[in-house]
Amino acid sequence: MPIDNASDPKCAKSLDNFNRLGKRDGTVDVRKKGQYYITTVVTSSSSTFDLLVDTGSSYTWVGGREENPYVEGYASHPTPQIIDAYYAGGLVHLRANTYRDLIVLDGLNVNPQEIGVPVELDGFPARLDGVLGLGPSRLNSKITEDGTVIPTVVDNLHGQGTITSPVLGVYLVPANEANTGGGGLLSFGSVDTSVLTSDVRYVPVTQTHPASEFWGVEASILYGNEQILSPTSGILDTGAVRISVAGDAFMAYQAATGAVMDFFDRNRRLTITQDQYNNLQPLSIVIGGQSYDLSSNAQIYPRASPDAQIFLVITSLTDPGIGFKLGSTFFQRYYVVFNSANSQIGFASHIHTESTSN
Repeated sequence: MPIDNASDPKCAKSLDNFNRLGKRDGTVDVRKKGQYYITTVVTSSSSTFDLLVDTGSSYTWVGGREENPYVEGYASHPTPQIIDAYYAGGLVHLRANTYRDLIVLDGLNVNPQEIGVPVELDGFPARLDGVLGLGPSRLNSKITEDGTVIPTVVDNLHGQGTITSPVLGVYLVPANEANTGGGGLLSFGSVDTSVLTSDVRYVPVTQTHPASEFWGVEASILYGNEQILSPTSGILDTGAVRISVAGDAFMAYQAATGAVMDFFDRNRRLTITQDQYNNLQPLSIVIGGQSYDLSSNAQIYPRASPDAQIFLVITSLTDPGIGFKLGSTFFQRYYVVFNSANSQIGFASHIHTESTSN
């Protein structure tokens, strides 16, 4: 939609700066502070926001911290839409007004993008300013009052010709390495082959509801040689940290590893001894006949020291109808490509698949 005041002489210099900031290669740096985020500039007001990288939702919103609010600028265009969204199994609630504005994703122009600005926000991490929604646009029909499907950032980049294909490649670096350097890369419109150590293998997005609404696939899961989760549908969600599995699979994994629940831990994580860690078997997610193995190191949280308590990244899933959720700990070991044009998801090993940095 045309920006009403784009021809205003007062805006010319700012728009020129916006165009010079942009780049067309589609590569955006990811950073990490607890969770993975990218820095986004709302150009009309020169405001900067750190947004959660989230393939489990599709709407982009900013201004989640009182000390860093969204400020209307020369290109801000209010829309009548109201957003009402829940995240993290209902633990986070957003109600937002909406605007069209000019945004830059670490140098990549999106002109314009509809964004939400909270009027109510409960349960969202205070260290971040909002969410970069990278899931399928069909999810947005669930959070608008009239069922409108709002284009995502990927849709708009493709629609404006900045990228040739509606493709997103996600590369995340394991936590300890991300804390001392870059957190990874988002590749809009392409696959970053420089970080891959295998070919990309594609599978169709599942047609099984409700995973079909998300970036969902069919998979089974093995611990060692034992199948703990029969073939079922699940989703890929960078906005989540852990790898969550249905209750029966969780209990089978806990029994096979000998792990116990730490009820003093606020997240109720599974914990194991050093001897149990030494005996951990690979956890294999089998997608499209290909096994994506997680080593013993990939199954645990980073430790502050070699003597620190060992927590596992596997947790029980309570989302009805979904068999598993692969959070950012899976992406730390495997590159994932989301192709909305072909309704496919691709997987490849990357340079940290066998990392022992945790």
